[in-house]
Amino acid sequence: MHRLRPLNTGLLLAASALAALAASPASAQAAAESIWHSAGTVAPVDAAREPVYGQPASDFSVIVWLDPECPYCKMLGRTPEKVVDTSGGRVNLVVRLLPLPMHGRAAFVASATAICVSRQTPPAGYFRFLDRYMELTRTNGAGLPETTGASVEALAREAGVNDMAALDACVHAPDTVQALGQEFNAANAAGVTGTPAIVVRDNRSGKLAMTEGAIPASEITGVIRALGANGAD
Repeated sequence: MHRLRPLNTGLLLAASALAALAASPASAQAAAESIWHSAGTVAPVDAAREPVYGQPASDFSVIVWLDPECPYCKMLGRTPEKVVDTSGGRVNLVVRLLPLPMHGRAAFVASATAICVSRQTPPAGYFRFLDRYMELTRTNGAGLPETTGASVEALAREAGVNDMAALDACVHAPDTVQALGQEFNAANAAGVTGTPAIVVRDNRSGKLAMTEGAIPASEITGVIRALGANGAD
């Protein structure tokens, strides 16, 4: 099996504009009225530049900043996807990658690989790779278990990648490192203080609500209803 070369995480660390970002996410048990707050600048979903789960032109978007080695991100799991699946086409989802330096090489390798998977597959491949990685990872920088079939290469193949040499080249390409650095800057502009960070955007009015942590689907659907009631509905 073609294996990826060791990733120069020093370059990725240098690209991080949020190297000190390590705040604990909000408790999933926090009251609904206290966990949602305002957000800074958040770019709307753009299917031309990022994989979108659901219909690109939806009334609402769920935007998640995720660290593949974050235990709270693992707890969140496929919850945002389930919100989209039950929305009747009114909600879409993007996952923007924010590997924290505290989670070391594993977080950066998984993030870079996810970006590169998206360049060889439809959006479904990107989400399949991330979902499987989050299912299997031991979190906190420990990475995938050392068992057969549990490697970023194997998960990339499962997600639909055929050209492993191209994947390897992409993972190490300067523009992939740059893309991760740009996402750190975007997270900073949005006001992200920990992962997972979740933004709900009403695409009709531009209104935003943000929270952090492994929250249940009911919290996301609740704030969608609230934004809709105060927006264009």
